[in-house]
Amino acid sequence: MSTPPIAIRSRSSVHHKVKMDWILDSKELRLLEGRRLNPRKSFAGRVRGERLTRRKGVSIEFADYRDYTNGDDLRHLDWNVLARLDLPIMKTYRDEEDLAVYLLVDETESMTFGQPPKIEFARRIAAAFGYVGLAGGDAVRWQRLGVREPARPFRRSVASYFRLVVDATADTPSDRRGGVADALRAFARQNVRAGLVLIVSDGLDPEIANAVRILFPRGHEVLFVQVLGPEEIDPDLEGDLRLLDSEGGSPVEITANGLTLREYRRRLEDHNSALAEAVRRAGGRYALARTDVTLEALLSGSVRREGWMA
Repeated sequence: MSTPPIAIRSRSSVHHKVKMDWILDSKELRLLEGRRLNPRKSFAGRVRGERLTRRKGVSIEFADYRDYTNGDDLRHLDWNVLARLDLPIMKTYRDEEDLAVYLLVDETESMTFGQPPKIEFARRIAAAFGYVGLAGGDAVRWQRLGVREPARPFRRSVASYFRLVVDATADTPSDRRGGVADALRAFARQNVRAGLVLIVSDGLDPEIANAVRILFPRGHEVLFVQVLGPEEIDPDLEGDLRLLDSEGGSPVEITANGLTLREYRRRLEDHNSALAEAVRRAGGRYALARTDVTLEALLSGSVRREGWMA
């Protein structure tokens, strides 16, 4: 039996029905307790967070005021201003900084392939990193690649986790635009502060490696999780086949035999290696995630070995 939708009330009193089948369960959330995202770079924050800055000569001192946003830590609310002016105003400081975390999830047509669809596992991976970021005091934004929609706000604090879920699922548009490489280029052109960028995609766009390279000169640090189904990695096909490009290409007629499948596997391996090399050469990290493994296995495997989380 599938999990029933959960109604979540937004600040505008609008109910969003969110299907929760792919969301993390209590066991997986317990696995993430106490973990923190572990970037290699230091990023300038905009609000007080819980991540100590590595910059020299920064002391514990008041920096500025800013408006309260949903999910902010109420310990830093200026209660005097609230009492006098009835305005929620936050104090910011210079001793600590928040980390901007961008969860870029591929929602192009190719991600609907497989049983379960790759998009479900991709969302679960992003949700895990989002939960860890929120619990660690980071500013987390979910962005869907391949669909046209306005930019989502940053979410802060673990209390905003289900709002992040709403950002990932609510009002899914039917109008999908372009491939994931085009979407990454569009993100690179956005005027956003540098931060930790998690990309979760099948990475099958032929331009994906070039698109990823564009992110690094913008100051971002990239974590790339490539999600593929076992039938894509090691297809078991024979005979005459008609292949359809799920993202708009022309159909191709092939004969699947041993030679064809060996060539397919070689090209896929070369493509994946080029993607991994593009990410790592620029200081990012890469992992291949099969949809037939558990989220726990992924997090305790390469993600743990390479220190994606502390």
